[in-house]
Amino acid sequence: MTKTVLPVSFFLGANNKNGYCSLYNKIYDPYKKGNHIILKGGPGTGKSTLMKKVAERLEKDGYFVERGYCSADPNSLDAVIAPELNFSIFDGTAPHNFDPTLPGLNEHIVDLSVAWNKEYLKSHSEEICELTKENKRMHNIASEYLSVASQIEAQSIILFGGFTDREKVERYATRLGKRLISERKSKSRGKEYKRFLSGITPDGIVVQYDSVVALCENIITIKDEFSVVSPYIAEYIGEYALNMGYDVYKCYCPLFPEFKVEHIIIPELKIAVFTENSYHLSIDECGSRVHATRFFDSEGYKQNKEKIIFQKKAKKELVDEAVRKLSLALDIHDRLEEYYIKATDFERINEISDKIITEADSN
Repeated sequence: MTKTVLPVSFFLGANNKNGYCSLYNKIYDPYKKGNHIILKGGPGTGKSTLMKKVAERLEKDGYFVERGYCSADPNSLDAVIAPELNFSIFDGTAPHNFDPTLPGLNEHIVDLSVAWNKEYLKSHSEEICELTKENKRMHNIASEYLSVASQIEAQSIILFGGFTDREKVERYATRLGKRLISERKSKSRGKEYKRFLSGITPDGIVVQYDSVVALCENIITIKDEFSVVSPYIAEYIGEYALNMGYDVYKCYCPLFPEFKVEHIIIPELKIAVFTENSYHLSIDECGSRVHATRFFDSEGYKQNKEKIIFQKKAKKELVDEAVRKLSLALDIHDRLEEYYIKATDFERINEISDKIITEADSN
């Protein structure tokens, strides 16, 4: 991976039609020697603060650090990854429940609940239960809105497929791949890092633009309002680079984390293919821009324009409503946190933090 002094951040989870999709199982190989710490504990017990301290210490020592933020609260850390050390630390509690494959070997559980005043929590059990239920209800409603939004998005993809010149797209992607990646680095396939560059959050659609700027000097932007052409080009360039031996960040669409690649980053070549639309605004440092409309049959677009506009508006309203529900869920979560903050002995949390930082630093 490429070292950088600028912050590099992604999302490792997404709010979508399935409720919550986590990429934690993509962070590391449990069978490869390393040090991976899984934090367990409730809200407000200092997990995010602890990870921030670890990230700052590793960066101070000159290591490349990747931060993973929480799509349920984009100001809160979910994970810190230092690939050069094969080290990671992340929040393994709900909604991103995660347990080790080889506990005690390369993976270690740190239980922060040891710092709780459990009697205090029990004395407020009724309030905690009600807030937890209401938080879950808001998240479920948000998922329902996003489920319908993804169905509309799928219909749009099918609609555009009817008047998109696929052969023209394929020819362009082939030429672009050869131009961007002229030499083979290795006969072996590069490593793929699956991430989300954007997230549907309580603050709206949040995009980690700084990560693209930090890692890339040449940004090929595909202006594609309906994300029909850009996923094919991004996927093609990503696979081309991987087969040439380069490591690649593949950044998936939160609504379709199974297959829809929106952006790719090739750190060693300092190259990115970035999708621009109303959700992902243009990056000022953009190297070149391609308009997806050049691959559309203009007559087919005109014939379906009314339906296209309706689908776009409907999807936006559904996503906006999901964001409102996620915002309410975060407010409830903050109230829930207050109980756990009052129940937590932070001197003990600091002792645990210092030990983790010392061990991470000794790697």
